Amino acid sequence: MSVEIRDDLSPPEINFIKKSQTKIQDALKIHDIYCPENMVPRVALLGSGGGQRAYIGFLGVMRQLGKEDLLGCMQYVAGVSGSTWCMSSLYQDPQWTQHAEEAANAALLSMSNKNSVSFHDGVQWFKQRYAEGDFSLSDVWGVFTCRIKGVSLEQECRPLDQEGNGARLYPLYSAMEKHCFHKKQQKEMWFEFSPHEVGFLEPGAYVKTSLLKRDFEGGIMQPGQPVQRKPMDMVQLQGICGSALGDFGQIKKYMKDAFWDWISSISPVTENATNPGKIDILYILADLMKNYADPEYNLSELERLQCLLGESWEDFSPTLMLVEHQSWGGMTDQEKEKHVESIHDELIASVDKWGHDHSQIGGTAGDVWWVIRHVMPLFIGWKFGTVANFLYKCQDDAIPKDMIQEKQMHLIDAGLYLNSPYPSALRAARCIDLIISFDFSDGDPFETLRVTSDYADKNGHPFPNVDFTRLDPKRPKSCYVFEEKGKPTVIHIPVFNMDNCKV
Repeated sequence: MSVEIRDDLSPPEINFIKKSQTKIQDALKIHDIYCPENMVPRVALLGSGGGQRAYIGFLGVMRQLGKEDLLGCMQYVAGVSGSTWCMSSLYQDPQWTQHAEEAANAALLSMSNKNSVSFHDGVQWFKQRYAEGDFSLSDVWGVFTCRIKGVSLEQECRPLDQEGNGARLYPLYSAMEKHCFHKKQQKEMWFEFSPHEVGFLEPGAYVKTSLLKRDFEGGIMQPGQPVQRKPMDMVQLQGICGSALGDFGQIKKYMKDAFWDWISSISPVTENATNPGKIDILYILADLMKNYADPEYNLSELERLQCLLGESWEDFSPTLMLVEHQSWGGMTDQEKEKHVESIHDELIASVDKWGHDHSQIGGTAGDVWWVIRHVMPLFIGWKFGTVANFLYKCQDDAIPKDMIQEKQMHLIDAGLYLNSPYPSALRAARCIDLIISFDFSDGDPFETLRVTSDYADKNGHPFPNVDFTRLDPKRPKSCYVFEEKGKPTVIHIPVFNMDNCKV
């Protein structure tokens, strides 16, 4: 199996389009729209990022479009960030478009299930991914999104590369390569997942979706893979695509706090006779992360940490040596928080030293120790979206040299650059006639249009002219239509507008 460099679509996607033409014709007839098969319009439905708001909003869009018998009129559905949460939920059932109302309602109701993923189930999933290699925080975030959505990991295990028999909409998910994004290389960074292939829109480099996590060299998949990695499933997909803050401190703090809350929710476990009290170190760390502003509590807990760690505690956390009444009392809350964060990171980094005799412990305590040893260190190195780089040492003039040098690449949420999946809809080979874009952003209602217009101009994609001087970001309408001959028509629908947000 090898990397393919091309501009056209994959044969399976072309076949999907051909088969869908008659279905789209029939769906249009319901609305008294008649057209010959060679003139069936290609319509792309786009969902922007926006976290949980976008997830709920896009589910609502799907529900209403299904109710109005409009989903069958469309060819593609594409999303970034929070909208991919919606897509990954719905596409658990390849035939969801045929009962979209029920599917969307079920997904919305599931959010009330706060115990969808137990700590043990989450750790077992982590262990499987860890054994495959390239384990990163995107895998952790994938599990957390399941908890947020209220769905179990068992329900989320369907692979991305399902054939989708019965599906009316061809799904497209988007991410970016972190290295290219930081170097502001706009052409190479947009990465697309489809049921049949994955890859970079520019320079047009793709591999089969089932091979994404396999090792390649020189454009050829390597025989005798050291670890048999399973194809990417929906948990991993939404972990990579569904976190627009995947590269910044805010989500780092959110995930850290959420993890410690999860650990704190587990009843403390009584250890056996060896090294009693060591497990308490973990619960002290969990409490310190939340209660750093309480001076008396924190000081007593920090001193207790010293006792629990034993005589060599100075070797495990140099910052812990600084703890004493006078200096602690004079610190600001911000300084205390930074102090506790340093102690936390130092103890996590040295866990194999002070916790070495707990490596074989079982049960709930064993799950907690596994997370401390294998998950928490990822926060220090901030490893996110790690997958094998199928372009490694690929010799082709179309591929920039800095994309072939590393064995691994790091995929992050495309919303960091463009909070709507326009690049997928603008791919020339798709010949999209109409783009319907639902924008769930909470800032400038026209930001995605601005960035897309600039992207299209720099990369030579046809896009209708948008006169931004005539658009009032403080008083947005509920719908805008942009048309220009020879270019796709764009319908832009900002969720925050003067019709539904009158104040």
